[in-house]
Amino acid sequence: MANKSKKPIEIKELPILPVRDTVLFPNAILPLTVGRDSSLKLISDLSDREDKFIGVVAQRDPRVDNIKLPSQSLFTFVEGLQRIALEEVIQQEPYLRARVKPLTDITPGEKQADFDALVRSVTSLFQQVVQLSPTLSDDLQTVVMNIDDPSRLSDFIASNLPSLSSVEKQELLESLELKGRLERLNRHLAREVELQQLRSKIQSDVQDQVTQSQREYYLREQMKAIQKELGEGDGQQEVEGLRKKIEAAGMPEEARKEALRELGRLAKMSPAAADYHVTRTYLDWLVVLPWNKVSELKVDLTKARTVLDEDHFDLEKIKERILDYLAVLRLKP
Repeated sequence: MANKSKKPIEIKELPILPVRDTVLFPNAILPLTVGRDSSLKLISDLSDREDKFIGVVAQRDPRVDNIKLPSQSLFTFVEGLQRIALEEVIQQEPYLRARVKPLTDITPGEKQADFDALVRSVTSLFQQVVQLSPTLSDDLQTVVMNIDDPSRLSDFIASNLPSLSSVEKQELLESLELKGRLERLNRHLAREVELQQLRSKIQSDVQDQVTQSQREYYLREQMKAIQKELGEGDGQQEVEGLRKKIEAAGMPEEARKEALRELGRLAKMSPAAADYHVTRTYLDWLVVLPWNKVSELKVDLTKARTVLDEDHFDLEKIKERILDYLAVLRLKP
């Protein structure tokens, strides 16, 4: 069973203020810039009336505007009081006026555990969004904790959630069944928490990469300065020369990676280090090897056997293995 919420204000007719890409929720205060002739006339007429009630509605298509914009505009604030439905437009000029019907929320008639859990979930998720979002004020967490009315809670969150589009906000405004509205809002908030967590992770990863790059840059600059003070400034040119030779040597990919790895070690060494000349000699040897040159091979097994017998006594098993290798090499060079 369902019952209605608090009694609405009884109003049958209202001047209508259409707005673009904006949705006004009950209990929300919204700043508006009024610029159309009809809207300026509407605001002007309110100053002569005791009641300042108007109907604020979002245009279905914000691009539609048949009224010429004047050169002046007016900045004003409007406060949402309750939901209304437009039943019939009764006036077009100088501004819209319509018959309206006040709307009330439909809330669960009895205390339901799942409804209370839904309210707590919406509150908790919104607090997480505020914590993760760089644009939302932390004060919103305190405000939302002090709202006891579930209807007002849903409207407050919907009006302060920047990720909601105007269409999504309008759908929430039109939703009178409170539990369904909270469920829809809960899905939006869960999605937003996930997106904000992903955004934070991406930003953290990027920041770590930038920090590491900056650290390496500073260390390299310090190393250059130290090498210059020690008279080792030519070492960098030597490393770059070796790098060019490695790229031009035509090495296989595996040998190239190994050569570049050793070159990286060499760049970090001082010429006075014990391993410096060993690594330098190794790299010099790698770059002079004929990686792309293939010689024509002629294998004479009889001559090889004669040479092995003349140079080495006994060692028959080893000689046989060498001759096997040469025989295979002659069949498949």
